[in-house]
Amino acid sequence: MRFQDVLLITVAAGRGGDGAISFRREKFVPKGGPDGGDGGRGGSVYLRAKGSVDSLSELSKRVYKAEDGEHGKGSGQHGRAGRDLYIEVPRGTRVYDADTGELLSDLVEEGQVVLVARGGEGGRGNVHFVTPTRQAPRFAEAGEEGEKRRLRLELLLIADVGLVGYPNAGKSSLLAATTHAHPKIAPYPFTTLSPNLGVVELSEEARFTLADIPGIIEGASQGKGLGLEFLRHIARTRVLLYVLDAAEDPVAALRTLRAEVGAYDPGLLLRPSLVALNKVDLLSPEAVAARVSALAAEGLPVLPVSALTGEGLPELKEALWGLVQAAPAPELPKPAPKAVVRAGVEVVPLEEGVYEVRAPEVERYLKRLKGDLMEAAGYLQEVFRRFGVEAALRAKGVRAGDVVRIAGLEFEYIPEV
Repeated sequence: MRFQDVLLITVAAGRGGDGAISFRREKFVPKGGPDGGDGGRGGSVYLRAKGSVDSLSELSKRVYKAEDGEHGKGSGQHGRAGRDLYIEVPRGTRVYDADTGELLSDLVEEGQVVLVARGGEGGRGNVHFVTPTRQAPRFAEAGEEGEKRRLRLELLLIADVGLVGYPNAGKSSLLAATTHAHPKIAPYPFTTLSPNLGVVELSEEARFTLADIPGIIEGASQGKGLGLEFLRHIARTRVLLYVLDAAEDPVAALRTLRAEVGAYDPGLLLRPSLVALNKVDLLSPEAVAARVSALAAEGLPVLPVSALTGEGLPELKEALWGLVQAAPAPELPKPAPKAVVRAGVEVVPLEEGVYEVRAPEVERYLKRLKGDLMEAAGYLQEVFRRFGVEAALRAKGVRAGDVVRIAGLEFEYIPEV
């Protein structure tokens, strides 16, 4: 299965069930009272972080839909709520609204859950609208539509140390030699086409994770090669390990790698870092010493190692463990808290004696009413008063007998006494 770390999906919550318009039918009781049951709530859609999922490619669908709520029935029978839908994603998944770019959540903890589409409320049956003057209401509420949105999922691997280096610098071999990982290794560029993770175990208490980031080339930060596609995975690592080929020009390679990393994110150059001069088994001790000395002048600690023979690997693991312990977890931008803004009421004159009311919350509510709306006039007046429509009409100078339009409905305005 191909590794995938960016994915677009659509999530749709379930619609709420309609409330029922029903009346009791009993023997010897010609006109029983209302007994319409409520509709069930629509199912919601959640994302849940699981360590056992390691790639977004395991999400097999592009559209995920939760179950609708059932409609209410007579005899006061309420509809069943729709089942919630949980979508499992890898730990380290950042969730964005694909249309607005808003960061919704950063799922880093095992089992962490985020609600991404809320199920619609179930409608109330006609039994809820009984008043002393309205004994047999022939209207009820329809279920509310569930939320629907497009999501952009972006996986940032959670690892303590990120291996950065050219193709064929020996990163995969180093990962295999220091951990129990088994990456594909071959003597040609771009062997690694996806990040690989491994765990370094010094003891039962001392262990940390390594992430092999696919080879970076000059120009990776501008989209050349594979580097840009996977550079994002460095973002969560506490420590960077630059892996260099001792048989090539390691100083030039280090400068290019740091330039590309800095072009992608300047803050990464401040991350604790170490240089592993790999493949020293190919050179004489004198040549290795000269290269170590030249690299040390670049300002980073250098350790000569050989993934093939194991030379220097114990010292490298100890040095990395020390850096990991001292380094704090990197801070990434967090989802901004959502401000709750209540939409107001706007009264717009259309022509003499005709006004349009724009009030999203009231419109949303009116669209849910079903049945005999003329009979619901008294109830609607209560709704208008509760949401401030009545006060807004008075303030605008609307007079008795004027026409008021709202949510596709048209009323003759009768002010409250």
